[in-house]
Amino acid sequence: MLSVVLSLTCIVSLLTYAYFSIAQFGKILPFTTNNVLIVIAHPDDECMFFGPTLTSLSTLTKAKVHVLCLSTGNADGLGTLRKKELVKSCQILGVPASRVKSLDHPGLQDGMKNKWDPTIVSQSIGEYAVKQKIDTVITFDGQGVSGHANHIAAYHGSKLYAAKHGLRLYRLETIPLVRKYIGILDLMIPNYGQRERMTFVSTPISYLITHKAMRHHQSQLVWFRWLYVTFSRYMFVNDLIMEC
Repeated sequence: MLSVVLSLTCIVSLLTYAYFSIAQFGKILPFTTNNVLIVIAHPDDECMFFGPTLTSLSTLTKAKVHVLCLSTGNADGLGTLRKKELVKSCQILGVPASRVKSLDHPGLQDGMKNKWDPTIVSQSIGEYAVKQKIDTVITFDGQGVSGHANHIAAYHGSKLYAAKHGLRLYRLETIPLVRKYIGILDLMIPNYGQRERMTFVSTPISYLITHKAMRHHQSQLVWFRWLYVTFSRYMFVNDLIMEC
């Protein structure tokens, strides 16, 4: 009996995934943008949290996608290596090296205990955004998805800059823990209460592309990250909420 229930659950999950991922190709984005900036805190954030967004933007829009990493991820002294891994990963995701930048600001060093000043984050975003004529910013939300202090600071700095300069800002919604590791099953849970929302769902091919990109972060591929890329909802689905 249990095997039948599990089989039916698996079939329903796969059908739901197929429906949403195929429907994604026919979706019209609610805005026109020329240059989108994904603001992340560490190399590998682009895969672990923004894979569906990056692959969808590459498929569904003609916008130039940029990735700005606010640190080199040097908490363990691997910053130089991780910068290179980020570039290789982004190239797999369709973002050329010329549109990928990692910062090494003394006030933006990797670490849960390192408090980043939103003003420094805002200024750092501005230096890149002005040069590249960015009109839309996508980043974490106020809970940082994983609760990481650097992720949260990326949100506050992005919000500060976007509000001041009139840019469009979308934040990646943090979902309850019980939903974070049920993968494609989360597609069966409806979302309510947010009017300005974009939901990006990776196709099976896009998921595999993100998985391939993550494998370029070899310095970070400890056992629990393999579990993450297999079961995390953020590898399959991104809900972006319009902030301003």
